[in-house]
Amino acid sequence: MSTDKKMEAYSLSQAKIIRLVLRQISLINAFIYELSNGRLWGKLSGKYPIMVLSVFGAKSGKLRKVPLIKVLHEKKPILVASMAGMPMHPSWYFNVSANPRVAVQIGSEKKYYTANQLTDQEKEGVWPTVCAHYPDYDQYKKNTQRNIGVFSCEEKILTTAWKEWLAENTEKGCDKNELYSILYHEGFHPEQIASEMNARVNSFTLQPKKQQSSKEENIQRMVHAFKSAHKEVPKYTEIGFKKETMDKSIHQKILDFYQENDALLKVENVAGGFVKTEGEGSPSHTIEMPDELRDEIHQSFLKRAEAWSGIKLLPTYVYGVRVYNRGATLESHVDRKETHIIGVIMNIDQKVDSPWILEIDDNEGNNHNVTLSPGDIVFYESATVNHGRPTPLDGEKFVNVFCHYMPLIQKEELRDEA
Repeated sequence: MSTDKKMEAYSLSQAKIIRLVLRQISLINAFIYELSNGRLWGKLSGKYPIMVLSVFGAKSGKLRKVPLIKVLHEKKPILVASMAGMPMHPSWYFNVSANPRVAVQIGSEKKYYTANQLTDQEKEGVWPTVCAHYPDYDQYKKNTQRNIGVFSCEEKILTTAWKEWLAENTEKGCDKNELYSILYHEGFHPEQIASEMNARVNSFTLQPKKQQSSKEENIQRMVHAFKSAHKEVPKYTEIGFKKETMDKSIHQKILDFYQENDALLKVENVAGGFVKTEGEGSPSHTIEMPDELRDEIHQSFLKRAEAWSGIKLLPTYVYGVRVYNRGATLESHVDRKETHIIGVIMNIDQKVDSPWILEIDDNEGNNHNVTLSPGDIVFYESATVNHGRPTPLDGEKFVNVFCHYMPLIQKEELRDEA
């Protein structure tokens, strides 16, 4: 590499004045571009298409929008911090370095990305592509001693699994700031998260990353591994369900929790709208559980669920106590194919005038009627066998808890798949 120093094309004082002017022009350009979906002020010098970068300020935290020359490599945006070859980096360079969650709008389409700064070797590899989009970049590079920063962008998609996780936890009444923060720390863009939650970015308070979110991260990694290994959810047992009884100590513990906290009952909105009513008021209410009790429930059934299914399992979700009210019905359905693959239905308490039948299909599609009493449980392949309670509840209440697992993909299985 040559050690000869290049002369700067602009003095520092000149550059500061030019940067101030460019900043004002950029603000107007980005505003008009977004307002017109790129139909106005969409090209530099009427020739070179532009795109608009959105990034949050490293110090202010405010959203900044900057028009850049549209550069694509393998259909992915490339961000070039040239600033016309001036001796300092543009402000957005520091913002992207501090917060790589970015959005890029091209025409009417806005997508969300994680920006990664390229090494010098990587930059040299894409530089011909960069200059093919805008030849003046080569001159800008010659104008300055500064090492011009270049970023590649990898699209960050809020997957169906994450959306369903968000919907279910929102409906369960989980703290929205905590849900927002978990997704933020997963690398999703604040605008992306807020849009999915039908809110504005500034309506959330970002919380520090918590250790407990590592469980959710592990679940999502396992979902990805499971989908890579299986196009369809396999059938793991001969019949698809099995009725048993739960350990008396865990039954009593859940029952005590329910009776001690019945004043905390709140209206439940079940994901998918499967719970309905032919009576008055809400078809069901719920009581949230502390994480310690959820974990204890998961662990209490884990070995039995593994023995029944014949596979190693990863605990995913335990929902709060659900209290079905008079007239409630549960439409026949299957559960989430990502995380609700092996399930446990637990009847904790009931006050009924006649048995409330669980209708469940076996793995051959034959329908069965199952009656549960307090302390009874059903292990079932919840993502593949249809189950429901189509007959309205004839009674005051029917109290259940639901526990779910998914197959644990071992490292050696992943190597085999690869």
